[in-house]
Amino acid sequence: MKARQLVLGVALALAGVALSYTTGRFGAYLVHVVAIAAIGALSLNLLIGYCGQVSFAQGALLGVGAYAAGNLGNAGGDVLSLLGGGIAAAIASALIGLPALRLRGLYFAIATLAAQAILEYLFKTVEPLTNGVSGLVIRPLTLLGTPVTSDQALAAVSIVVLLLAWLVIGWVMRTDLGRAFLVVRESEIVAKGMGIDVRRTKMWAFLISGFVAGVAGGLLGFATRLANPEAFTLDLSADYVAMIIVGGLGSSLGPVIGAVFVTLLPEAIQRLGEALNAADLLSALREMAFGVLIILFLIFEPRGLAALLRRATARATVARSAAVPEKSYSSRPS
Repeated sequence: MKARQLVLGVALALAGVALSYTTGRFGAYLVHVVAIAAIGALSLNLLIGYCGQVSFAQGALLGVGAYAAGNLGNAGGDVLSLLGGGIAAAIASALIGLPALRLRGLYFAIATLAAQAILEYLFKTVEPLTNGVSGLVIRPLTLLGTPVTSDQALAAVSIVVLLLAWLVIGWVMRTDLGRAFLVVRESEIVAKGMGIDVRRTKMWAFLISGFVAGVAGGLLGFATRLANPEAFTLDLSADYVAMIIVGGLGSSLGPVIGAVFVTLLPEAIQRLGEALNAADLLSALREMAFGVLIILFLIFEPRGLAALLRRATARATVARSAAVPEKSYSSRPS
């Protein structure tokens, strides 16, 4: 990762923390909701954007992380409960990824839909771990023995975890494993010809992606203080697919940008409806907004908001360079 990218990531993290402490409780709530969504989007982008394995089970994997971390937290676990949620989701993701060793494309995507449905069913029926349809009540996250209960503190923890996830995934993509992800995404036949173990590469993608998704799910469970089956449905998986498409597939900052846009869009539509006294009408339109967004971005800008941002930055740089007057050198008198 370039030094400029690292500085940018740290600067954005500090700005997010500062924003959560200066905009009140509701502002802090929005910050930690966006940060948790961005962690989940980074996870899915690793799997789809970098390795080319389309999955619609992201919502269920967040649920696995939430239930696992919640049970560990209720048993007296500290912030390390998040690691337990990540490990549980990594194992579930690896099991979901087993069909990917034989299935590809549409067939594997359908298999992940089946996995989503199976996990949703288990959330409702494995009552000793999930408390069934009533949901699992989760104690507050504790950090060094101190409960993290305020929205500002949750925002700070979520942003730190987001920065770590972004840095780790960026580091992975600079390794031989990360480069193998990209080759497998383009062509499994070419990858085999280059001596890449495609099965092992896919499984690593599922393990890493699942772990990050589980950590995001654990944070979500601690933030809402409840893990409920209705919170981890196919709708949530669709939201995450929208985030990475709108933000930009295979981009380092695209998932974060997409998470900000998709998470805040419903809130913006609601506020607009209240201002125009048309809340009911715009509430109905909000339900179809994500589908429309995905279609529009796939048609007009498949590379997402990240590509638009890069082009705008490049144009601004060119404009500044053109605005700088050239130095004139007068000849020395003889």
